[in-house]
Formats: sequence, C-alpha cells, structure tokens
Amino acid sequence: MTTIANAGFATFTGLKAAPTRTAAKAAAAAVPRAGGRVSLVVQANKKVAKKANVVLVKDEPNLGKAGDLVEVSLGFFRNHLEPMGKAKQATAEILAEVEANAAAEVAAKTAEQAGAKAIATALSTIGTFKVKKTVGEDGKIFGSVTAADVVEAVELQTSKTLDKKAVSVPDISEVGTYEVTVKLHPEVTGTFKLAVEKA
Repeated sequence: MTTIANAGFATFTGLKAAPTRTAAKAAAAAVPRAGGRVSLVVQANKKVAKKANVVLVKDEPNLGKAGDLVEVSLGFFRNHLEPMGKAKQATAEILAEVEANAAAEVAAKTAEQAGAKAIATALSTIGTFKVKKTVGEDGKIFGSVTAADVVEAVELQTSKTLDKKAVSVPDISEVGTYEVTVKLHPEVTGTFKLAVEKA
C-alpha cells in the first residue's frame, strides 16, 4: 500500500472491487415480499429422462412386434427407429389406428375360431366318412390309410378341404371303423369316425 501525503494528493489506499450481483441475488431481487422485503427463490434442476412413446411399424427384436406401443429413448427413436421406418411417434391418430387394427385382428381371430368350431360340428354330425381299400385274403389292407385318404374322403362328402398335416390317423391295417382327429384351430379339435371298407 502506497501513501502519497505531501504532494497534495488524496491518500491512495489501493483498488477496491466493484460489488457484483450474483444470479441468486438478482433472482431474489425480482421477487418482492410483503413489507418491501425480498425473498430468495431456490430452484432444483433435475435431469429429465428423455423418453418417447412410439408405435412400432415393423417387428423389432428385443422391443416388440408391429403395432405395439413401447417407450424408448428419444435418441434411439430419432436416430434409428424413425429413419429406418420402424416406428412412429405415438399421436392420438396413430393410437386410434392401432386400436382399430387390434380390434379388427381380435374380430378376425374370433371369426376364424367360430369357423373352425362350425367345421368340427359338421364333421361330428356327419359322423362317419368312408375310405375303400384293397384287402388281401387274410383281411389285411394293402398299403395304409393316410391323412391324404382322409382329406379326400371328407372333401367328397362335405366339399371342405382339411389340412392333411393337421389330420391325425391311427395305425390302420385292416377294415373297420376308427376314430380320426383333426386340429382345425389352436383351440379347436374335430373328431369323427373313419370307416375303412373293402374296395
């Protein structure tokens, strides 16, 4: 500290920093309280999770199937799903469309199951379908009765075509009546009789 007293100058005692206003004081000054006082406002800044609700347009491994509503990170949606055409932002219109598609799918599955039940009822009502095979002197049939034979017999009598992979035929080696089952739907199995006769 330097003092110059004899030259007629005012005493110099050094530089003094100008008072500064911090952001908190500025914010506090902006909020007056009753009685002219100023209150301090404290804000906590939380990290906001950047997530997006999206509807998948295509199946995505480890995420879901087409039509599913999923929550993903905003970056994953913007950088991968949206540019590749795999998902759309979940808006009210898209959610309504997804809901309508889901309702249509449920209706189609219900109709398919009802159709399968109707076929099962028709098969059991008719009761017995006939297949003719060549029989040897010992009463044994030549060859075997296959699912294709059963499908053909059913088609001749009902004009309905069954999937031969869904038909379960027991081991048939001689003439007689046997029970055959057919899986018409994951929840519907039809049962009917098959009469194997001498050709």
